[in-house]
This record gives sequence, C-alpha cells and structure tokens, in this order.
Amino acid sequence: MTESESRNFRTYYYDKFGFRGVEERKSIEILLKENPLDVEKLRQFCLRFPIPFMYRFHLWKVILGITPRNKESQDFVLKQREEQYKNLHHALFVMRRVDRDTPQCELFLNIFLLDQGSLPYDHYEEAGFPDNRAFLHMARAIISVVDSEVDSYWITSKVFQLFARCRESLQQLVDKSISCLKKEDTDQKLWKHLEVFGIFDCLPLVEWFQCCFSCVLPDSSFQRIWDKVIGGSCMVLVYVVVSIFLTFQYKILKMNSTDKMLAYLQNIPEDMGDIIVSKAIDLWQKNGGRLQVKSDSMLDRSPP
Repeated sequence: MTESESRNFRTYYYDKFGFRGVEERKSIEILLKENPLDVEKLRQFCLRFPIPFMYRFHLWKVILGITPRNKESQDFVLKQREEQYKNLHHALFVMRRVDRDTPQCELFLNIFLLDQGSLPYDHYEEAGFPDNRAFLHMARAIISVVDSEVDSYWITSKVFQLFARCRESLQQLVDKSISCLKKEDTDQKLWKHLEVFGIFDCLPLVEWFQCCFSCVLPDSSFQRIWDKVIGGSCMVLVYVVVSIFLTFQYKILKMNSTDKMLAYLQNIPEDMGDIIVSKAIDLWQKNGGRLQVKSDSMLDRSPP
C-alpha cells in the first residue's frame, strides 16, 4: 500500500467511526511546532481543513500578526501587547472617557480609536459611524468566545483593520452574493420572490460584510467562517449570504411582507447557525474554495 493510499484509508476509517479530525489535529500540531512558524502554511490549513477549537485562537493570533512567528520572541511581544493595552486603558480612565461600568466592547472601541489617534472629542459620536458599529459587533462576538480580555481586544482590532482596507470592495461582495444566489436557486422561485419585495435593497448587506457577519451569525457559529476569512478568503462570506437565503427559503416564500422577511433574516435562531455555516462552507468549496476577487487581496498580508 502506497503512502497516499494509506493516508486515504486512515481518513476513511476515522470518518466512518466518528473520529473525523484526527488527521487534521496531527497536522496542525506539526505545523505549530515549526520555528519560525510558517504563516502561509497556517493560512492554507485554515482554508482547507476545519480548525480544532483548542488551537483556533492561537492560530488566528499568529496569522494576524499578534503573536510573532519566532517562538523565542513570543513571550516578550505578548507581554508588550498586554502592557500597551493596559496603558491605553489607564489613559482613557484618566481622561474620564471610560469607567468601571463601561461595556467591554465600548472599552475596546475607545482603546482602538485612541491607539489610532482618532478618538473623537465627543464620545457620543463614536457609535454613530458605520466603521465603529462594525467594530462593536466584532468585539461583542469575540468577547463571547475568547476568555482573555487582552487577546479579545487584539483579535478584534486586527480583524477590523483587515476589513477597513476593503471598504470600496464591499459592494462588489454584495453584488457577487446576489448573482451566486440566483445561480444556486435552480427554479428561481426564491429569487423572484425576493426581487418582488425588494429584499436586496432593504437588507443591510454591506454592514453584514463590514462586520464579517458577527452581527448576523450566532456567537456559537461565526468562528468557522472567520477561520476561512483569516486564512485568506473573503469569498466564503458571499456563500454565507446564499446559505442564509437557501436555508430559510420555505419560510421566506410563505411571507408576503418585506418587514416580516427583514425581521426574520436579521434574527437568525441560535440553533440554525451551524446549519447555515456548514452549508456556506460546502457551497464555497463546491465553487472552488478560495476564488480570487479584488477584496481577497486585503488578506495577502497580516496588518502591522
């Protein structure tokens, strides 16, 4: 038996008896033992395989440039990031821009704006800007799944910076979503129904993309989509839109009101999140995985 045949047999055996992911876990452990870490290999792993939860946030931090590639400098750099976070937090406290009752997501936004030199004079203006709303959505989602306050902040800020680079391409992703839905809706019933009620013009699709769907998908589900985005593909988000419509098509087809459809689509039930994400990833893989569009180029490098 050749090495390739042996690997295929093991994969089949693991899947058949419920041990799917054993091979992937071994592979990611090997990659994480390298020194320095190979970020491109880690990105490719994110795109090709499901990420074991126990390695997910460490993997994100390496790819996003939060944790350095060289293991000798990791402790020092992470300690510096923690100090930077604490210093910015203290500065905001002294300025009376935050206090002990400030929600954590708002604290993160203030820290980020101060760090970027863009903290507004009037703090009531902060939540009104679309970019800031996207940041708050991302922060709420990350805070719900990451235990470390410092890690939550840095992951939020780095992912936000990635999407801030592609403001001009967000409408392109929206247009791609609509065309892909038309292609996947074979009998065109759903497509025509949505067009009649003007749903595509009413849904805040640009905002959904801007916050990487953290305002749409339940907290328990968005992480698998972010694996692919952090790995380098924004195109997976296109298929999240398609998956949402296809998953709820029977209920949507029974609705005869734009308001009802909007209310339903913007409040996805918790127990439907994993179904939507699994279908989105399947569609993304079926259509070629990492398809190249202008927006994908924003992830070719980790932010500074």
